[in-house]
Amino acid sequence: MGQWQDAFQNAVKNSVGCIFQILELPITFNIFIIGVPITTENVEQIFFQQEDFGFTPNEFKQVFDLAKDTFNNDPEQFFFIDTPHLNQVHKDSLYPKALRKAVQSILEKHDPEKKQISFCSFPLQKNEHWIVTVIQLERQDFDHHYQLTKKEHELHSMREYRIDRCFLESVIYRILAESELELQKPSAEETFLLANPKRVIEDAASSLLRSVEVHVNQWNSVDLLSFANAVAAERYEGAFSKGRLIICPTNHPDILTKIKLKVPIMIDDYRGIRKLLEVSSAQMALLCDVETVWGFGVPLNTYQPSLENLFEIRFTEHYTWELAHAENIMLRVKYREPRLPRERFNKEQFYNYVYRLFEVNKTTVARLVKAVEAAVEQRHGTILVITPEAEQETKRLAAQSTAIDAVTVTEEMISHISSIDGAILMSPGGVVHSFGVILDGKATKNGNSARGARYNSAIRYIDGEKARDVNCLALIVSEDGYADLYST
Repeated sequence: MGQWQDAFQNAVKNSVGCIFQILELPITFNIFIIGVPITTENVEQIFFQQEDFGFTPNEFKQVFDLAKDTFNNDPEQFFFIDTPHLNQVHKDSLYPKALRKAVQSILEKHDPEKKQISFCSFPLQKNEHWIVTVIQLERQDFDHHYQLTKKEHELHSMREYRIDRCFLESVIYRILAESELELQKPSAEETFLLANPKRVIEDAASSLLRSVEVHVNQWNSVDLLSFANAVAAERYEGAFSKGRLIICPTNHPDILTKIKLKVPIMIDDYRGIRKLLEVSSAQMALLCDVETVWGFGVPLNTYQPSLENLFEIRFTEHYTWELAHAENIMLRVKYREPRLPRERFNKEQFYNYVYRLFEVNKTTVARLVKAVEAAVEQRHGTILVITPEAEQETKRLAAQSTAIDAVTVTEEMISHISSIDGAILMSPGGVVHSFGVILDGKATKNGNSARGARYNSAIRYIDGEKARDVNCLALIVSEDGYADLYST
């Protein structure tokens, strides 16, 4: 592989680390490289780029026989292309494809005992070896994400097409694809990253949406990622996009069609589709077969998730949408930035903040959690500020809030007062002192221009309290029900 194999491995490692950081994925991963000799079947000439990665060349002694057997029994051997040079290119691709399967099967044999999952790149020739890049994740970290079950789609009796089961898997395979491109470069210059991390994430999201098309048996040039982003950006009479769009085959047996359009709307008519979103609701969604939007309807409870041919795009707020299957969110896109789905409210993180900042007992914390969950369920968007100076702050901000007689917080109370603009001030003991509070504070470097006024006002207020050495915690609930925690 040459003198730059360390740099190549580091570039893959740096890319995975950077992308996981952007996606806020605190999971363990492992990177290593396998070199399988091209001109010999000598096991001793198999090399691994990483010390103590858990394998020996002897454990890969079957790789040659497995690859040869897969190659000889590949039905694509009988697939013929009229153009001679293209036919040769096709034939030449069969052995590395077989080698990839061989390496993957050996890794999968050992994965259960190591409690991990392995992903392999397509082998590429470098000097005297086939080079395979391997990315491994801890199995429990991967299984934490909702996944579809189908790994491949049969194009015909001779060829299968790999499809993504989840967004995390899409990301891993996009990184591996970038590693393949890096190996094909003629230069051996040191590279810190394989590619722009944000571009890799966007490509991964696009790949997942293409897999959705395959699941509903549509092979089109439609870019569902661009489509959803465009619709989420549209406004109708000043209001942002909000509604549901179901993607499934036409006349799906588990869809109750309530309205059928005489003239379906083409999927690239973003404004027309945005207008129809006004009619959609929890009881009725737009129906789309990838090529057109053809009506309104609702999924029936007879749908079997194992069929994996009925998906939903939920437009939740301006520039924000989610991809879901069987009520499981698979992808979330906000301001054109794809992200892994996360819990709307991280209860464990909330516990950590409360116990670190305040002296409270379990009963009080349980009360606070119930209040927070009620605010998240409302999805109106609100701010809860927990501070030991809630009473004093209520007096100071009386001109810009609704002060009340101190009362112990309840879920019902939060459900009502959180619908009013402004923050709710309560003590660590769970006593509410005011609501509809317009928070003040000085400008801070911790603000985020991509977020709204609600988020930034909470950040300014908390940073101001930090300057006064007051322990304080804010929970900022966006209109789509996601909650951010920010503390002193």
